[in-house]
Amino acid sequence: MLEDMDLTKKMGKKEFNELYPPLKERLGELQREMRVKGLPVIVVFEGLDPVRTVDTVSKFLLPLDPRGFRYHNTRAPAQLDKEHPFMWRFWVRTPARGQMVIFDRSWYARALAAGSDGLDGRIAEVRRFEKTLSDGGTLFLKFFLYTDPGRLSDCADGECGITDEDLVIGAMEKAIPMMERMMSLTTTEQAPWTVVEAEDAEYAAIKVMRNAIARLEAALASAPAERQIFLPEVEARSPLASIDLRQSVKDSDYEKELERLQKKMRKRQEELYRSKRSLIVVFEGRDASGKGGAISRLTNSLNPRTSKVVPIYAPTEQEKAHHYLWRFYRALPSRGHIAIFDRSWYGRVLVERVDELASEAEWSRAYDEINDFERSLIDDGAELVKIWLEIDKQEQLKRFIDRVDDPKKSWKITADDWSSRQKWDRYTVAVDEMLVRTSTGTAPWTVVEGNDKNFARLKTIRTVLDSTNNI
Repeated sequence: MLEDMDLTKKMGKKEFNELYPPLKERLGELQREMRVKGLPVIVVFEGLDPVRTVDTVSKFLLPLDPRGFRYHNTRAPAQLDKEHPFMWRFWVRTPARGQMVIFDRSWYARALAAGSDGLDGRIAEVRRFEKTLSDGGTLFLKFFLYTDPGRLSDCADGECGITDEDLVIGAMEKAIPMMERMMSLTTTEQAPWTVVEAEDAEYAAIKVMRNAIARLEAALASAPAERQIFLPEVEARSPLASIDLRQSVKDSDYEKELERLQKKMRKRQEELYRSKRSLIVVFEGRDASGKGGAISRLTNSLNPRTSKVVPIYAPTEQEKAHHYLWRFYRALPSRGHIAIFDRSWYGRVLVERVDELASEAEWSRAYDEINDFERSLIDDGAELVKIWLEIDKQEQLKRFIDRVDDPKKSWKITADDWSSRQKWDRYTVAVDEMLVRTSTGTAPWTVVEGNDKNFARLKTIRTVLDSTNNI
């Protein structure tokens, strides 16, 4: 495919000077329009010759308002990047609504730099990443600047912002067929590749500008139509209906067993750290189901230097401006560390669904997005434990009243809790569908019977230990 490109295409200075100014002006106008309409844009530049790539990128950036874009020159991963999943450092740099992010080399270059081993897994991960963001409204502009692979520009290490590491991909004999394969498998209707003949800098810049303008105009001309969602049939029998909430543990037995399990949990933490395996524990449950108490007992014996609790509240304005998964990527643990989420990304299909904070199209597609997100974490070596704490309606009311009557606990009860209680049945429907559609072979849900706090706290710690006993 690439070998058939015509690299003799050129553009004279006079023609370039006539074409470039109006294109530059139009691109600036579109940036302002995308900011007003809240369109997030990701621009990817890849190429065999980093020096000539820089020249084209520079011409693209020139008309842009620097307040509305961020530029990232992707290098070899730093230590912090290595301690997180492959796509982590790109996820945390995704744009807010109305912003543009330009990647001068990207996840594609990093996948190529790793060689052919594991390339298929990386391609699958990239497809999931781009689909998730595209479905959420992000526009992808992907350019591959093709130059003569036998004629790389001469640039000493450190000059032009280029290092020897940048030149590795271009020097690889197998880079072209590998890149062709990656582009063929990652060209989608939402995120297509544009191959640019880039031997001549002026010709390349004009082709990039024209394509970017056309794609931006098309995206801004029409609001994204909500696609029709076809949901699989959910089991008629509720997963919550089969649990026995009468299970309990006596206080005398509880204290002894809790101490034993907490000691095992501390040892498991040390094993995770030595093996550089991260652990992510997700707690979800109804209001007053005992998440805080269960988390407290789980973390009681843990070393705080390599563990953290991540409480999730209503998203901030900054978080709302990004894809809903963005803030959770930012909170992921480093390798060997533990992160315990007190509520999580499942808010998308629970409170945001029930309270109509997300459209049906948004929460309906979130099941697949969440499954893909969790699969990426597991493929990267993380241990993922998901716990749903369930109580019955009568027990919840009892705990609400106890909180109201106890001055030391009254801060725990809010008007939102009483409002959510009025939607008990709607939440039950949402929870059932969540459990059915996101309990996978590698990331299953464990439902913990929570009417008795002693029983729930012990089962929670056992669940985490059982799920990580292969460390």
